[in-house]
Amino acid sequence: MIKPASLPLLVLLGTLPAAIHADTSYTINNTTADAFLAAGSAGNPAGSDLTSLNFGGAGTLAIASASSTKGEFDSLIKFNLAGAVSQFDTTYGAGQWEITGLTLQLASNFGVQGSQPNNNIFNKINAGSFGIQWLSYDGWTEGSGGGTGSPGFPGNSAVSLDSKPTLFSGAHHSLGTFTYTPPGNNIYASYALALNSGLLADAAGGGDVSLYFFAADDDVSYLFNARSFASNHPELTISVTSVPEPAYWAAASFSLVAFAVLRRRL
Repeated sequence: MIKPASLPLLVLLGTLPAAIHADTSYTINNTTADAFLAAGSAGNPAGSDLTSLNFGGAGTLAIASASSTKGEFDSLIKFNLAGAVSQFDTTYGAGQWEITGLTLQLASNFGVQGSQPNNNIFNKINAGSFGIQWLSYDGWTEGSGGGTGSPGFPGNSAVSLDSKPTLFSGAHHSLGTFTYTPPGNNIYASYALALNSGLLADAAGGGDVSLYFFAADDDVSYLFNARSFASNHPELTISVTSVPEPAYWAAASFSLVAFAVLRRRL
């Protein structure tokens, strides 16, 4: 049975607009551009200086330190978030949601510790640490198709290791250092990215988001599939939550004040 003194509270609560706080997510199941960047070494069959060459059509991406047998490998990927932002705007309304998580998923057909990829340009797969940075600069080009940019047929235009000064010419921030433990072939490994303010603003804008990968120790040798590979492409999952409109908080505050006044009168 509802006591009469409780009725004002129920009436006031009934006047509050409904606030939906359910989370939702959107997964982008491939990049729009990607490339690995190689330095080369004396032990690399492709040569000791690969810094000016483009590997944007390789089908795979790589991370290794400069001290590795085959030399340094960095990688670069770009996601487009237009579809995600469109979904969230439709679900919650423009400006009525915020990002609560960004999770990267990577897989490889060479994901077993100690395995040697088919192309001898790459190091054997090895566990270790790697870092990811967000780049505000999105103007880089992956490279052309038709085989150009592959390990066997590298290009001499578009993005390369020599492009680093340009890639880092704008704002750039660390999104974390991660441990790579080879999970097995064609098994995704997930990495939760730090929610840097620059990355969040970039992602919420619905355009391109560029991520740069590099070795964080001398042990790591990580190979993961690129967008041009047949399957298991890089994925990015964006999680969001709704943000109540300012009018909701104004109505809530008014109702609470009114309730306090009524309680004093009862």
